Amino acid sequence: MQAQGVDVASALAGRAASEGVSVYRTLDTSAFGMPRTMVYDSVHGDIYASYPTTYESVGLSAIVRFRSNGMGWTSTSLSLPGLQDIALAPDASVLAATDGSNHVHLIDLATFSVKSTHLAPFGIGDQGSNTEVAIAFTGDGRLWMPSGAGYNWHNLGFFEPRTQTFGTVACSMCYGGPYFAVSGDGSRLMVTQTAGLSPMPPMLYMDGGDGVLRTNPIGLEFFYWMTSLSDDGNRFLFSGSAVYDRAFGTVGNLPQVNDLRTARLSPDGRRAYTLNYVVEPGSSALPVVRAFDTTAPAGTNINLPPVGSFTLADFPACQASTYPKYSCYRPRMQVSKDGTTLMILGDKKLIVATIPKALRRY
Repeated sequence: MQAQGVDVASALAGRAASEGVSVYRTLDTSAFGMPRTMVYDSVHGDIYASYPTTYESVGLSAIVRFRSNGMGWTSTSLSLPGLQDIALAPDASVLAATDGSNHVHLIDLATFSVKSTHLAPFGIGDQGSNTEVAIAFTGDGRLWMPSGAGYNWHNLGFFEPRTQTFGTVACSMCYGGPYFAVSGDGSRLMVTQTAGLSPMPPMLYMDGGDGVLRTNPIGLEFFYWMTSLSDDGNRFLFSGSAVYDRAFGTVGNLPQVNDLRTARLSPDGRRAYTLNYVVEPGSSALPVVRAFDTTAPAGTNINLPPVGSFTLADFPACQASTYPKYSCYRPRMQVSKDGTTLMILGDKKLIVATIPKALRRY
């Protein structure tokens, strides 16, 4: 159900959510393997996920598109041998993918097919499936990636789709890195250099796609997952532990608990959501989504004020992992542009659920 570039089903779901109607949908994803990167196309209402086969990943070596038909969600896959990662441009004009043969593929969203392929002369590193974001678009249209080969020493590479050219920025401590988190508008890029050196080098950041890497001023070191930014980059959730403002002032800490599976900022930066359930060994207690208020200025709260919680009827991912799927208990999570809907993807299910109105700030 699509009309003039707008996903009608998503619009109806958003309207229902604004009126306090709860929508809860699931789709069995167990045939696809373990997802690495999940992106949400807020323009068309589609979800894309990468299912690579590299390192400990066990997947289709394909991109899967999830689309609402108004009653539920359906899936379509696009096979890419050696698939590593995906990234969506801030304006949702193109989806990019990288593979193990050092190619960048540009995906046409209308036809869900490869429209062009480009060979990176410097190679493209693979960070394994521990990271949620290993390639990222900035607002100037550049696609950033680890440049080099394999898992070891890399620089910060980029691809310019408009000119179809590649370039690099030096990153002297990028060992087993870099990997990224990026704001929805592409105005701020967070860069982990490595998690494998001692002493640990600091996390870097870049503003405005100017190619200048700066050291964060508060000594943050690295993140693997549970890291996200608001659309404007003015709120930053670091490793599921704390939220900062654009100047790296502390907005507040999240509870540090053993059952935290994933965490995500809302696009407007006013809420942080966590998904909690027990693993290793598992429990019959259902997953709980908790909401926290992130609106106060930095320096106001030590801990983020809790807003409330709600329970999911399903587990999105495994509760007990077996090699090589040892990180299958870390599902991915996105929040819709209007802040009304939560999307959670694991190796078992896609769950799309309305966030109760009392938990949102809209």
